[in-house]
Amino acid sequence: MTRRPIRTLPIVAALLGLAALLPGCSTHASVRMRSQTNGAVLSPGFSTTAYTFSDENTVDLYLTDIPADAFQTPPDPSADPPAGQILHIHMFIRPSPGKTPIEPQAANCSIRHLVLADGATGVYGGGGFLLPSSSAKSGTFSGTISEGTLRLQAATPNFNDALGPSNLRANFRIHEDRDLANLIARRFEEWIPRSGSE
Repeated sequence: MTRRPIRTLPIVAALLGLAALLPGCSTHASVRMRSQTNGAVLSPGFSTTAYTFSDENTVDLYLTDIPADAFQTPPDPSADPPAGQILHIHMFIRPSPGKTPIEPQAANCSIRHLVLADGATGVYGGGGFLLPSSSAKSGTFSGTISEGTLRLQAATPNFNDALGPSNLRANFRIHEDRDLANLIARRFEEWIPRSGSE
């Protein structure tokens, strides 16, 4: 009986291709905000993401639809910020099974959502319960927020608040990038409106 040689190269290539499609091999960020008053829904397409952390209880995540290059370039003080959105989630305590209460009013993270559009700027703020599914030290942080809340905190006079008080749901998997996270954090603080609070 003649044995035919096994061609391993196509098999290996197929397996590598499959691995590239698995959720664990890529980043994703699905965020949905729904107005409590008028039913308006906002689902930003966040293509730039990064997180940094100081310990397992303290994690800062940044999600934005602004290209990463825009944060590398020093801002022009005379120019408007680029149009887009930045979501900052700050987890201040990691929940422990059996110890951390998971109730509708429970919160272990603060949430800020900065909206930049046509020279108008608004920032929403609130909180929620972030349930992580990975370690911050792993280099990739995953988790969900099932029922966060947001409301407009400050805005420039020409900002149109199309959402009002709203609920937020999020599901994400983000790679650690301390440098990019710190750059986004710096620009966030530079672009956030300081007056015209609603």
